[in-house]
Amino acid sequence: MKKSLLALAVLLAAGVATATSSNAAVTTGVGVTTTTQSNAASSGVGSALSSQYATSSAAATGAAAAAGGSGGMVSFGAAAVKGTATTSGTVSSLAMTTGNGAAFGSAAATASAGSFSNAAFSAGVAGGGAAGGATSLTNNAVATAAGPGGGAAYIGSTIGTTSSYNASAVSLHTPLGTSAGSLTNSGSTGTVTGLTNSAVGNAGWSSNGGLTSGAATALSNAF
Repeated sequence: MKKSLLALAVLLAAGVATATSSNAAVTTGVGVTTTTQSNAASSGVGSALSSQYATSSAAATGAAAAAGGSGGMVSFGAAAVKGTATTSGTVSSLAMTTGNGAAFGSAAATASAGSFSNAAFSAGVAGGGAAGGATSLTNNAVATAAGPGGGAAYIGSTIGTTSSYNASAVSLHTPLGTSAGSLTNSGSTGTVTGLTNSAVGNAGWSSNGGLTSGAATALSNAF
């Protein structure tokens, strides 16, 4: 029995090494914009106030790694990727008047983010790879108007989108058999928080509803 195990070890170690290669790449990008506009005027007796606020943020992360080896009668390798794309936009708009005052204004926040990763390995007869991508977009816009005449209107909200992915692949070849497996997971979620709106008197508000969109995908294979 000891001689058989020794012979197997010699076979595993004495074979000619075969070429191995691995590669990994990550690409991320973000963009944000905000705009506000306020107008207030009064003729005769009255007052007017217009106040607008907008802020946006975006973040993207990504990671990728791959490695493999081959020698004798053994070949193995693994690859993994993961990433996230997150966006958020907060806006508020207020218009208030008395008497002959008139006020109106708008606020908008837009953010975008993207993450893409891939990794692959090739080692002897073992091979595989993983790839994933995620995108997120937030577009939050509101407006208020009041007067002439007394009135007040307010609207504010925060919206966000989070998309993520992860994928992995692993392969092992030995004289005793082959083991290969892969795993993928991806998803996207949109949220709306702090939504408040009201109007009294000769006033009103409007909103685009807080637009969010996101997509994520993940792929992997091993052999």
